[in-house]
Amino acid sequence: MAAILPTDHFLIMAVYALLVSGFFALLWRDSPRDRLRLFGILLGALLLGGLAVAWLMYPFPK
Repeated sequence: MAAILPTDHFLIMAVYALLVSGFFALLWRDSPRDRLRLFGILLGALLLGGLAVAWLMYPFPK
């Protein structure tokens, strides 16, 4: 079972961002063009925001 689950943190974050972006794009917009635009904005914000927070936390010790 452990071989099926991803262990890379970035991959897990990307899958989460895809699912959350898709859910909110379907929930908040009516037209397909607006849904795709919101999906892209949310996906980029979640991925880039996560990378930015990781980069800011990098200098701190574990």
